[in-house]
Amino acid sequence: MESILRQIESKNLAQVYVLYGAEPYYLKKLSKAFEESIVPEDARDFNRHICYGKDTSIGAVIQLARALPMFSDKTVVLVREAQHLAKQMQQLELYLDNPNPDCVLVLVLHQKSIDKRLKIFKRLEKEQVLFESKPIYENKAGQFLDQLLSEKGITLSLKAKQLLLFSLSTDLERYERELDKLRIAELTTNSFEVEHIEKYIGIHRNYNVFELTKSISEAQTKRTADILGYFSRNIKEHPPLATLAVLTTFFIKVFRYHSLTNKSEASRVLGISPYFLTEYQKAAQNYPMKRLTLIVEQLKQLDLKCKGVGGSPNTSDSQIYQELLYIVRT
Repeated sequence: MESILRQIESKNLAQVYVLYGAEPYYLKKLSKAFEESIVPEDARDFNRHICYGKDTSIGAVIQLARALPMFSDKTVVLVREAQHLAKQMQQLELYLDNPNPDCVLVLVLHQKSIDKRLKIFKRLEKEQVLFESKPIYENKAGQFLDQLLSEKGITLSLKAKQLLLFSLSTDLERYERELDKLRIAELTTNSFEVEHIEKYIGIHRNYNVFELTKSISEAQTKRTADILGYFSRNIKEHPPLATLAVLTTFFIKVFRYHSLTNKSEASRVLGISPYFLTEYQKAAQNYPMKRLTLIVEQLKQLDLKCKGVGGSPNTSDSQIYQELLYIVRT
């Protein structure tokens, strides 16, 4: 993505860009850059064309791309939701034989993958720009957040950053939304604490899954009970199935941490942010592998019961959380 942004900034552009992939954040960011950074604002009426795949055809798109710019060096043709034109993509072949050097044609396909065996995509990859927007791994979320904070000129305390990372995980679009929310809510400062996260984003600083796994890793049974009790009284924000999913993943990764011969590679191998590595180290000290095996099995059984399998159909959410406490306490 960064190489494309540099091309846009330097005006050293290809004639055709095809963007696709499972991560919408990068697709939207690049689309916005193409939309706002190539044609001057006073020339956009004639030289910037934004289409939607379901409302147009490749033929009509090519016709727009062939047009010469007016009062501008470049024209931009941006096609959103271009996955609707997938069956027509082969028609780009003729355009690629002689693309308009004064036009930047951008096709944004909101789909996870494309068939790179097709001749058209082979040509695009070789002659133009074919970009796949891939989801990031959890252990890279901290780097992403740091970069976003730098771009926006925002500073978060370590606790606030940890709370965001654990709560949002790899939801890149939500990071941007929530940081913008902080800026709008507090215009007089660029520095934010965990109190701001609680007030404006709605993540309780004391009762959240981050604090839950932290208390479990430190074998703080009373603290764990307090958090699970809060969850049981606030089911809408903390449904048992979601909590079970987080804890099952957490304990499986603690088990895998035990088995690592080179603990220095834990963040990469387990796919966890370095911000939370000490938490897994503490959990490994408090939960031996045999205990972890039992916990994971019990969590899976409780998950089934929560879904109405193998348990009373009248099992309440409060009872689920009580059983959960019994499972995880040391």
